[in-house]
Amino acid sequence: MKLRNREVNVFSMSALDLFASAMGAFMFLAIIALPFFPNTGSSPESISEIKKELDAAKAESTQTKKELASTQKSLEEAKQELAEGINKYPIELVITIDISGSMAVPLQRLKDAIKRLTIEVPKVTREFKIGVVAYGGDGKFITVPSVVITKASRAGFIQQIDALELLPGETDVPEAVSNAMAMFSPPNDKVRKAYVLIGDVGPYEMIGSRSFDIYAISEAQANILINSGRGVQVSKNYEAEILNSVSSFISGNKLRSVMAMYTGNATRRGDSSYNIIALTKPHSIPFFKAVSKKGGADNGHYSEEPSEMLSMLLIAVLAAS
Repeated sequence: MKLRNREVNVFSMSALDLFASAMGAFMFLAIIALPFFPNTGSSPESISEIKKELDAAKAESTQTKKELASTQKSLEEAKQELAEGINKYPIELVITIDISGSMAVPLQRLKDAIKRLTIEVPKVTREFKIGVVAYGGDGKFITVPSVVITKASRAGFIQQIDALELLPGETDVPEAVSNAMAMFSPPNDKVRKAYVLIGDVGPYEMIGSRSFDIYAISEAQANILINSGRGVQVSKNYEAEILNSVSSFISGNKLRSVMAMYTGNATRRGDSSYNIIALTKPHSIPFFKAVSKKGGADNGHYSEEPSEMLSMLLIAVLAAS
């Protein structure tokens, strides 16, 4: 009888021992680390918390939708009210603009804006009346009489607007404002009235108005004053006259607005009127702002951007309430 081969493969047994030891060590370490593993299961408490958060988010979303719907409704009502208000009462717009040598860009902006305005505004109101007082150098004025814009009258009015040209020299702002105020119809609570003043220098150029002759300053003196930001000393006697005129306009008309635009920032060093504009700027800006403030928080508007000419004129017209 042949005996069985009882030879043991040492390599195979050693490998088995190694694998078994490694598995044991892994299980031992896993048991030790088990308490430190996070609980990623869905416990009743966590599910309840998630449901609460979802319910709160849904409630907030529903509330937001209600607020949006309410806001949209208010906007529609406001638009309807505005349209009815504009259509209900006639509108009068009178513009006073400086056409001295430095006002080429603002003047062209105004011409373009008026052309568009006289097309669009008559579409939403039963009557739109507009007039312009342009004041230039040496106390000269060009007046475009106030006229009700119709298909028949618009062409003639625009022709007069296109004919406006620059008149260099010293300007007379108070007289221009006075002439503009005289263009408005007598006080009437059923007429919407808007007044607009556009310029780059306050009422400081008239003969007799200056306590310091801004035209007698040398270039070197002007540069020193401009660079210091101090400007020059000016008489403000005529400011009060203009502000009183605007106040009378406000108090005498129930539906009214005021818009003032300072255009001096568009002037650059080297321009013929740069010194006078820069030297009076510390006084001119507060003056134009004071004019706009006469209209009040809702009916007074101010700008320093000629590029906003059309939008500001529209705001002035719409704010006359």
